[in-house]
This record gives sequence, structure tokens and C-alpha cells, in this order.
Amino acid sequence: MNSKVSRRVLARTVAQKLLDEPTRAKHWIKVAAAYLMEQRMVDDIDLFINDVAHELYEQSGHLLVDVTSARRLSDAVKGELKATLQAATGAKRVELSEHLDPSLLGGLIAQTPDAQLDASVRTKLKQLASL
Repeated sequence: MNSKVSRRVLARTVAQKLLDEPTRAKHWIKVAAAYLMEQRMVDDIDLFINDVAHELYEQSGHLLVDVTSARRLSDAVKGELKATLQAATGAKRVELSEHLDPSLLGGLIAQTPDAQLDASVRTKLKQLASL
């Protein structure tokens, strides 16, 4: 009997394996990818990745943050952002993944598995225009 495991249970298990066996991370990611393909859950890959990031935070205090900005962030801004997120969430470790989007004009958007901070100029201008 082949029963399907929920996406969240799979994410919890993969996160635990990544923490327990960091040298075998590629193996566990391949196993998870194969399972998602076998169960025809490939359309849920973005949700699965977010679930794994959430579980890594829950299980180890390791917070993964996607940061999108108009320009490359200075080391000082990165340090301040990490400190702010660490204080706000209680994370033991904060890891930033940076992306550039010139359409933001300025500022940044920080996305965690559970929340989003939008401090972009584009959003502020849209809010001002809607008044």
C-alpha cells in the first residue's frame, strides 16, 4: 500500500534530515524531489520550499530571508537587517538571499517563510497615490 505523505510532513522530515546530516543535504533534496515528482506534487514545489524553510526555523532557529532590493545592499545594511530580524523573531541565525529588482526604485522587501516586510519606495508611492 502506497500512501501519500502530506507536503508539510515531508518538509518537516526533510528539514530534520538536513539538520541531522548536513553533509548529505544533496541526497535528501534529491529524495524529496523524486518523491514530489512520483506523487505528482511538482506544482507545489514553491510551497514545499517555503515549508522546509519554516521547519528549519522552527527546529533550529535558522531563519532564511529572501531580500529583494533595487540595488545591492551594503554590508552595514545587511548587518542591520539581520540584527532587526533576529531581534523581531528570536532567530539564532539569519541568512539572507539577495535579489535585485530595479522596479522597486529604492528600499527593500524582506520575505521570511511566515511574513513579509515591504519597505520599498514603489509600495510607498502606490500607498500615497491611493490616498
